[in-house]
Amino acid sequence: MRRLFDSIVTLLFVFVSLGIMIWRKVRDWLTGRRKRALSDTLPLDAETAARFENAFYQIETAWPSNDLSNVADLMTPHFQHQQQRILNRYQRHHKHNQLESIAIVSTELLLPEKPNRQDILVTAQMRDYFTDERQTATVNDQRREAAYIERFSEIWTFRLIDGQYRVAHINQSL
Repeated sequence: MRRLFDSIVTLLFVFVSLGIMIWRKVRDWLTGRRKRALSDTLPLDAETAARFENAFYQIETAWPSNDLSNVADLMTPHFQHQQQRILNRYQRHHKHNQLESIAIVSTELLLPEKPNRQDILVTAQMRDYFTDERQTATVNDQRREAAYIERFSEIWTFRLIDGQYRVAHINQSL
């Protein structure tokens, strides 16, 4: 009985140690990726900044309607379809993702620039919360009041398609 207990404790120790090592490696890799992404940047030129701001505000403003068809020309077809599937799932669950007080704080172009692609690091802030059409206005107002305006960073990837840069991906894992 004692050997069985010792074996179980040893195995448990090995699994916990491996889990901690893996967690640290992943954390270090993500931290390093974030540092690399933030260090290799340039300021946006006026044309790119205007194009980005237009796309950012239009897409973020369209999101709460659960319908991206009005901004489909700003996105690649694959990305638009992917995002619309998320919104359709919200609709099936009677949810609406509300975004308020949207403001861009800073934008930078990530290096290296690849042909027909631009990666833009944006730091912005907004109030982001969900309402449920099955709930009362009071409950939805409480959800709004519980949500704070928060700052976040994302990388928006644009691809050149038919002479127009379109959003192909948004990396929110920063």
